[in-house]
Amino acid sequence: MPTTPDAPGSDLDARGEWTCPGISPHPVRVAPGRRALGWEALAPGSYRVLEHTCACRAVYFELIACGGTYMIHRVIQGRPTEHAFAGRWTHREAREIWLRLLTGQAR
Repeated sequence: MPTTPDAPGSDLDARGEWTCPGISPHPVRVAPGRRALGWEALAPGSYRVLEHTCACRAVYFELIACGGTYMIHRVIQGRPTEHAFAGRWTHREAREIWLRLLTGQAR
């Protein structure tokens, strides 16, 4: 895979940054008066990713299922990568909060 912007088929833009593949949603900007989610660093154990936002941004989110409950996993890409988890919701509650997150009404 080419790793320089001038190489044919490169995945880097003119600034040398990775380009967005455009296959996952991007959360919109945070709205004033948004719902604040309670984030904690403790991982829930094993989980399954149901949906995710695009990882082309510094922060991306995953809707996860773990032991019959649902949570949102926030990943801040950096050195080191930071992980945080919010919720222990029912499926219906998690879907509502996921939609709020995507539309900027929760973070």
